[in-house]
Amino acid sequence: MTVTSSVPGGVSAMMQQFQSQQAQRAADQAAETARTLQIQAREARSVAERAQQTARSLEIKAGQAQDKASQASQNVTASSALADTQTKLADVYTKLPQRITDNTQALAQIQTPSTATVGTVVNTTA
Repeated sequence: MTVTSSVPGGVSAMMQQFQSQQAQRAADQAAETARTLQIQAREARSVAERAQQTARSLEIKAGQAQDKASQASQNVTASSALADTQTKLADVYTKLPQRITDNTQALAQIQTPSTATVGTVVNTTA
């Protein structure tokens, strides 16, 4: 009977050792999984930080592009106003000499009496 009673004790010790080894393997696997997940989390944080930096950079560039677009729009408006002013000035410079000539001729006609308006002078002292 000693042999029989030692067999179940030996089997029980082997089972305990086997269960202990399985538990150790499960713990090792869980620890490895945790390390892998921590590495993935760090990588994800790094990617997220780079994405935030990229987003900030893009926001700055978008603001600069908007400023350039506003400046270009103002330049177009100013250029249009300048072209309109130049057209009006060219019209004035074209018409001004003709108006001066017309006014000079009219003034000359007013200041020079014609012979039709001069009458005969009669001497009444005699």
